[in-house]
Amino acid sequence: MAPDANALRDAELVIFDWDGTLYRSIDLIQTSIVAAGHELGAEVSSEIARSIIGLGLKAAQKLLFPDKSDNDKAFFTAFHLAYRRHYEAGEAAIELYAGAYELIAALDAQGRRVAVATAKSRAGINRSLETTGLGAFVRHTRTPEECLPKPHPQMILEILTESGFAAGQAVMVGDTTHDLQMAINAGVAGVGISHGAHSHEDLAALNVAAVCRSIAELRQVIA
Repeated sequence: MAPDANALRDAELVIFDWDGTLYRSIDLIQTSIVAAGHELGAEVSSEIARSIIGLGLKAAQKLLFPDKSDNDKAFFTAFHLAYRRHYEAGEAAIELYAGAYELIAALDAQGRRVAVATAKSRAGINRSLETTGLGAFVRHTRTPEECLPKPHPQMILEILTESGFAAGQAVMVGDTTHDLQMAINAGVAGVGISHGAHSHEDLAALNVAAVCRSIAELRQVIA
C-alpha cells in the first residue's frame, strides 16, 4: 500500500537520483551516447539512448548494441571514451533543475537526511556535488562503482545501513523506472519525477507513492 501524503513529508531519509532528477543533464547524456555510437559506426536511436539512462553498464550495453558481445572489449572501451569526451565537453553548461537547490536546502533545514543513489561515476557525482553546492547537504552517496547497479537495491540498502534509518523511514525520488524499481526492490517508498528520462505514464505504471511533473510539485509532496 502506498504511504499517505503525511508519511512522505515525514520521511527522515530522502534519497535522490541525480541525472534527470536534480540535474538537468538528460539531453546531454542522450546526445553524447548517440554521438559516441556514431563515431564508431554504430547508429543508436535517441529513444534507446534515453531509455537506458540509469541502467547498469552491462544491461545498457546490451540494449544499445545488441549485436555486440561482452568480448568486444575494444569497442566498448572506445565507446566509453568517446561518450565521456562528448559529455564532459558540455558538462559545464548543465545546471540543477529550477528549485532543486532550494528543495535540498529546505530538507536539510528540517533536519532530514539527504542522500544520492546515482548511475554516475564516483568522480562524476563528486564533481557535480561540488560545482552545484549540494555537497554541503548530501550526507550519503552511492554509485555503481561501489554497488550493484539499478534496479538492484544495494545502493539504497547500503545508504539505509550507513544512515541508521529503516526502509519505512525513507523515500526514493527518481526520474526513471530503474530508480523506482530499485525503491520497490528495497522496500522503500518511491516518488517519480517526470521531467527527466522516462515518461509520466511509464513512472506511474509502477504504482509508486506519487509521480510529480516538476521540482515545485515534488516539494509539495515531500517537504
